Amino acid sequence: MHPNVRALSRGLAILSELNVGGPSSAQTLARKTGINRTTAYRLLHTMIDDGFVTFAEPSGEFSSTPQVRQLSDGLSARDTMSQAALPAMFALMKEVSWPSDFAVFDSGSMIIRETTHPYSPFSVHRAMIGRRRPFLRSSLGRAILAAARPKVRRTMLEITAASGNADAALAEDQAAIDGLLDQFNRDGFAWSVGETEKNISAIALPIVGSSGVIGSMNIIFFSTTMTPQKAAGRYLRNLQKAVASVETELKRPIKR
Repeated sequence: MHPNVRALSRGLAILSELNVGGPSSAQTLARKTGINRTTAYRLLHTMIDDGFVTFAEPSGEFSSTPQVRQLSDGLSARDTMSQAALPAMFALMKEVSWPSDFAVFDSGSMIIRETTHPYSPFSVHRAMIGRRRPFLRSSLGRAILAAARPKVRRTMLEITAASGNADAALAEDQAAIDGLLDQFNRDGFAWSVGETEKNISAIALPIVGSSGVIGSMNIIFFSTTMTPQKAAGRYLRNLQKAVASVETELKRPIKR
């Protein structure tokens, strides 16, 4: 267990009080947070230097800046999606044993936001969060491609084509894109075999929110154990249940 960093805790207490109570003097903040006034001054000036707090000389009051709001905005978007996905992913792993990832489209590829790789008995990977997967050659990306609204899909393809990554040329091949869309519509799920990693296959489904597709979830397995079609026969209903759980969770109001 690491020791607590008291200065950080005190700084957060001051920010919390500024958010709740609005502009305040150092004396008021010190009294409401129980922090020594000299320490409160020092913390406030540190946060001014870092852009989180401003000081109005006429009133002698400190205020939080929009940079503080950016922290909560980030939580309400990216982190809230991860928090919604992870319980369903653990439930899915308990049912199927194979690992899964939750990923979102980012700058022409897919970036993994959550994973159960470290906990699956069948995973050869551990550190997966933050890793990228190709947009058009991964089951995760193909699921998002299929579920995206036409205008959003065109934008995603334009971004991928301009990225210069390994999918750039494929993103401009309309016949290939149409083939991927037809494949998804025919099968009812996206899949890949050895296209992101040798001997690894996956099936995936999109996760759709009120504003459209927001991400995707897969089940990963060894190519030697089964085909994607066989995997879907065994596990697609489990994956559908997990995705439905995430979509339901995302409809809940964000707690601040």
